[in-house]
Amino acid sequence: MGRQSISRFILEKMYRNRIIGGRHISLEDLRTGCPSHERGNIEKTLKKLAKQNLVLQHPTSYGMQYALNPQRIDEIMKILSIE
Repeated sequence: MGRQSISRFILEKMYRNRIIGGRHISLEDLRTGCPSHERGNIEKTLKKLAKQNLVLQHPTSYGMQYALNPQRIDEIMKILSIE
């Protein structure tokens, strides 16, 4: 998996599970389903997606949580080729 396919994996998983806006997912739960040799790259890619404002970060008392940015959902759908 290259960096591009890791970001696609993250965006697809979050979109499929409707992790948008108010619903969050933890880094550990995002890593499930990803090949074990790629799990270290998930966090780096997630931070890049947050910098691009495609993914929002929600700090909580039990750790950082992530969700898709509802204001950029149209752009995310184009990236995933969903019409």
